[in-house]
Amino acid sequence: MENDALLHKYFEQQLSDEEKVLFDSLLQNDAEFAKEVAYQKNVKKAITLNEREVLKQKLKSYEAKPKFRSAYWFSAAVVILFLGGLTWFQLQPSSPEKLYQEYYQSYPNVVAPTVRGDSERNLKSDAFYEYDSGNYEKSLTLFSKIYADEGVDYALFYKAMSLLELKRYTEAIASFDEFKTTDNNAFSPFVKWYKALSYLKLNEKEKAIQLLKELSEKENPQQQMAKKLLAELD
Repeated sequence: MENDALLHKYFEQQLSDEEKVLFDSLLQNDAEFAKEVAYQKNVKKAITLNEREVLKQKLKSYEAKPKFRSAYWFSAAVVILFLGGLTWFQLQPSSPEKLYQEYYQSYPNVVAPTVRGDSERNLKSDAFYEYDSGNYEKSLTLFSKIYADEGVDYALFYKAMSLLELKRYTEAIASFDEFKTTDNNAFSPFVKWYKALSYLKLNEKEKAIQLLKELSEKENPQQQMAKKLLAELD
């Protein structure tokens, strides 16, 4: 396999067991390959940090309207989350697996826009740094600890998202199940959305449809996406 193809599959987390062995061997023994991996990681990190800064500035622009702050917060997150996704709406009917691949996008860090090296470093900022950097094993460990110690919703949500990024779908669903998805829980629509996608990945179509119907019936940031995906599943 060409190194470029191997790199692409690495960053898409699609390496087979044999390819992982080849990748690790090249990383240890091929200096040019190791430099390219480091370079691409830095590029991805820069893109992530830039998106985070754009979102931060967008959120600041709404701070003068506290009554509607929560709604704007989610609107901004959805813009980042589904940027460039408009072409999805023209998709032909697909299998649940294909639909998962086409609709899934990593959820951005909209909670703690900090970077390692800040003077106010703490467990929370470290957890989000690892998440933003794509180090999902580390972010999973840190968010799990925060949730165990503090029981805060954001830690449970990003713990579940870390599991999704690691392709541990059943465990992610179990974490999503711990949420109290009430109307006043700001994470509720995103919990249902990603849980529905997880069911699609596991080919449990009916469970996914039930969650999508719930999302499509009430106004929320994921309502329109849920309607579109339901139409694909019909």
